[in-house]
Amino acid sequence: MSIKKVILITGSSGEIGKNLINHFNQVDSTSIISLDLNPIDNPKKVEKHIIGSILDKKLIDSINQEFKIDEIYHLAAMLSTKAEQNPIMANEVNVNGTLNLIDLCMKQIASKNSKIKFFFPSSIAVYGLDTNLSEPIKELDYLNPKTIYGMNKLYCEKLGDYFSSNTLFDFRAIRFPGLISVNTMPTGGTSDYLPEMLHSAAQKNAYECFVNSNSQLPFMVMPDAIQAIIKLMEIEKNNLTQSTYNISSFNPTAKEFFNIIKSYYNDFNISYKVSINRQKMVDSWPSSVDTSKALRDWGWFPEYDIEKAFNKYFIPYLEKTYQ
Repeated sequence: MSIKKVILITGSSGEIGKNLINHFNQVDSTSIISLDLNPIDNPKKVEKHIIGSILDKKLIDSINQEFKIDEIYHLAAMLSTKAEQNPIMANEVNVNGTLNLIDLCMKQIASKNSKIKFFFPSSIAVYGLDTNLSEPIKELDYLNPKTIYGMNKLYCEKLGDYFSSNTLFDFRAIRFPGLISVNTMPTGGTSDYLPEMLHSAAQKNAYECFVNSNSQLPFMVMPDAIQAIIKLMEIEKNNLTQSTYNISSFNPTAKEFFNIIKSYYNDFNISYKVSINRQKMVDSWPSSVDTSKALRDWGWFPEYDIEKAFNKYFIPYLEKTYQ
């Protein structure tokens, strides 16, 4: 069987995966191999969709035998809320699954002697705060995660750096804030309260919020997240001073976000039923992050502030979808 050069995307049926596949379909003819436990919405958008687990070493080995991989976007993970409910399985998926993908890279590099770029979506969950801080958190500050999800993400960042001693393994990561997408519903994330609120309002449903009204985290919209991934992966490595970067766009409290939604959906109502465990997670994460290194090293800046997000992204799409 002939070996083909491809991009491998794991977790391809998730929020980022769907949008990343859409991006690659629009901009070039990249051959995409997607891997997920579930089918994807439109398998015609990829060369091959594989239904399977990143924990299946035989499956990973078969991918190694069949394809020559140029880039990996390793998006498969157990997200924060579900991870806290099953920390042993979370560690298995989030750490050992990532090691399986890194091992795939090492085998490809050894046999084909070619460079592989590896993108890893990290999280603000790597930070662990005991008190609220007003100043933006820098990449090397407060790396004391309180959740298994944050511990997994931080450890995988370190694994990426460790294996980067092989210069053909090019590891790059973004510590994402909460992400809001209008065309996919969130599942299993602790920052899901804002996108859930937004979709509930558009569907003319009341919303019961699982964190208190003063909860505040950094957020960004999905188009900015996708553009950040693409921009980071395209930049020459010698421009980068580190492998992992903070990015974000806006950071409203739950109450502030509700008030903005209310200006578009006058009848929308919210109540609060605080989940103690999820509130603890939110309280341990920073309300804002320092993004200056991403701006300095690879010129990243969000296209959407919160006003533009509502006027150009949220409302036009939601009104069309839920009219």
